[in-house]
Amino acid sequence: MTIPSAKYLSGKQGKKAYVQLAAQDWEQFVEEFERMKNLLNFKQELKEAFREVRQIQKGKKKGTTLKEFLDEV
Repeated sequence: MTIPSAKYLSGKQGKKAYVQLAAQDWEQFVEEFERMKNLLNFKQELKEAFREVRQIQKGKKKGTTLKEFLDEV
């Protein structure tokens, strides 16, 4: 994704207060933001899964067999 061109609007004190983007650029930004947010959530879930695997391997947590898992579904 390329960085969209933006117009900055200043507040009363002359500091940047708002950003103005084309609607298409905003929609692309939101889409990319959602994609990155989902990717980050997936990464966190994967890290947690690997932590659980290490706990199971060390005997600190009971694992679930495939049959037990499928019976739950």
